[in-house]
Amino acid sequence: MIIKAYSTTHYLNALKNLILRLSPTDSKKQELEDEFNRINAGDIGEKMVMETLEQLQLPYEFYIFHNLGLRIESNIQVDILLLTKYYLVIFEVKNIKGTIEFQQNPSQLIRTLPNGIIQGFNSPISQLEEYKYQLKHFLSNHRMEIPVLGTIIFPFSSSFIKHPAEKITILRKNEIKTFLRNIPINRKPLTEGHMKSLKQYFLNNHQEFNPYPLINRYSIQKETISNGVICPRCGTIGMKRFPYYWSCQRCHHKSTHAHESAIYDYLTLIHPTITNKECREFLKVEDINQTNKMLRRMNLEKIGDYKGTKYTLSK
Repeated sequence: MIIKAYSTTHYLNALKNLILRLSPTDSKKQELEDEFNRINAGDIGEKMVMETLEQLQLPYEFYIFHNLGLRIESNIQVDILLLTKYYLVIFEVKNIKGTIEFQQNPSQLIRTLPNGIIQGFNSPISQLEEYKYQLKHFLSNHRMEIPVLGTIIFPFSSSFIKHPAEKITILRKNEIKTFLRNIPINRKPLTEGHMKSLKQYFLNNHQEFNPYPLINRYSIQKETISNGVICPRCGTIGMKRFPYYWSCQRCHHKSTHAHESAIYDYLTLIHPTITNKECREFLKVEDINQTNKMLRRMNLEKIGDYKGTKYTLSK
């Protein structure tokens, strides 16, 4: 049973707009484009694995959670977690093209592209072992003794595993069901009460990853961010405000709500709160009453009154 369904990484759109608002010559632009592609590829891989798990049938009850963030000893972000009364499985999904090698001392993942470029990444094995350790001790502290397993999944054939890891199971998407059905279930299972208690604990204690504002996360100066409203049709920055709509000076597209995306950009890219003055400067409008109506009509949390009023993302 799917308890926490698949969802895309929530800050991908903010990252895309951050890239758009940087100058083409900005030294950070290529790094951010690589980051966007990496996260987007990860989402695609996780979606494929979740679709496989949606078809899973086991002779006992199970719960599946996608993108589960928990605070145990430290913050952990699990791609996919499967809970049964006999075991827990952590799925670490990697959608990486090229020839893949796992190396030790230091622990790292090496990717070689068809053009010969070699890149190194942090090994997912270390992360997976840490997550297993924390969840195992969490269960033990609550007097629940079941195995905590982990596997790394490469869902696409574009990943060629040349030197696999020795201590961890690596799977293709089509091997997931067989792997789960072959897990031994000889140990004493959790009670139905413990199963439901764990399910509710994971849901109630899930912590959404919060990378905002992105200029802090990626060490970008506010002054390098282009102000203005982005045209939702052609992506040009700097739509012009008319009494009841925005108009793109390039493609002539008209929009009544294009400012909303820009205000969200400010709150996710630059600062967690926005004032009327900051809003006018960012949108490039002069009418204080106009921006006041824009802010009040959005789903934002209001802080303070009168001249001290600020708005922030709703919890």
